[in-house]
Amino acid sequence: MKMIKYSIILLVVLLSSCATKPAFISEFNCVVESFSNLEKIEDVKKLFTVQYPDTWKTNLYYDKNQSSIFTADTTKQLKETMLLDITHISNQLKFDANFTKKFNSNLLKQQLEENSSGTLTFKDKEAYYSLATGIKRTFKYQILTLFIKLDEKNYINSTIEVFGDSLVNQRICKGINLVEKITY
Repeated sequence: MKMIKYSIILLVVLLSSCATKPAFISEFNCVVESFSNLEKIEDVKKLFTVQYPDTWKTNLYYDKNQSSIFTADTTKQLKETMLLDITHISNQLKFDANFTKKFNSNLLKQQLEENSSGTLTFKDKEAYYSLATGIKRTFKYQILTLFIKLDEKNYINSTIEVFGDSLVNQRICKGINLVEKITY
């Protein structure tokens, strides 16, 4: 009897922990990671914040229509790390057939092949993601793009770029976990 009771409790705990995993992390079968030595970084226009490891090199950029935070772990070789760019863009965004056609056309221009794409809810916001592969600078290359519609006039465009073919999924998941830390 005790064994059945403990089994039921364990099953409930396992099912409830799966249910709380964010949609973006779940979509790519990533585990929720914790990072040490994170620093909070705010974009120049004060529209969003991110948290990146304090040892990573981070650059800020802005112009009239956008504000961007770009980071990478420069202590590692390009084929061992990932590049992460999160940009707030002041413009309309509609996830419709025209958006998909224009986005896929852009992938073709870059000689990238889309492996998967879809819509999901990211922190209560409508979002669209795309994972594409190709060759860039003689390296195998993967790019995960996430568009998050904030409101009718603003959205976030996040890209995670991974070069090479070593630990690709782990590096993409690391990037996804950092994107999940965005606040706007």
